[in-house]
Amino acid sequence: MARIKHIALVTDDPAKTAEFYKQHFGLTELYRRPSSTGERGVWLSDGYIYFAILKYGDADAPKLGPEQTSDLRGIHHIGFQVDDLAATAKALEQANVAPVPRQKGDPSDPTPMFAVSEGAANLKYLGPDEVQFDVRQKGWDEAIELGMPRYELTPTKEAAE
Repeated sequence: MARIKHIALVTDDPAKTAEFYKQHFGLTELYRRPSSTGERGVWLSDGYIYFAILKYGDADAPKLGPEQTSDLRGIHHIGFQVDDLAATAKALEQANVAPVPRQKGDPSDPTPMFAVSEGAANLKYLGPDEVQFDVRQKGWDEAIELGMPRYELTPTKEAAE
């Protein structure tokens, strides 16, 4: 079963927005890009969810999908962690789920995600209404563990036998 493991929010000022969530909800900052200012993004966590606060809207910013702009403010995409990335990718392809074209990263300012996920990248797709979602098998939990204790969710009821 896939788990929602990542939420990305778009704002004009990632550092200021991150301070709000840290102050009012006690979230822990994992890293920022660039590391000196966080102008392009700040990544937080509560120990369960990997929460990216990103700046989009510039001319070279990634778009959500075909014919869409980067003018959105608010939830940009969610990420699902799956048990088998290859099987999930194959199933999505067979269901004709459209992939988002790959964006080139910024190797001058790598994130910890690159190292802890052994170089694996998110697979990005467009769901219903061309809402973007990410899929990955490894990386979010490991990035959380670099900056704070990570917590596991447990079912409240045992599965019926």
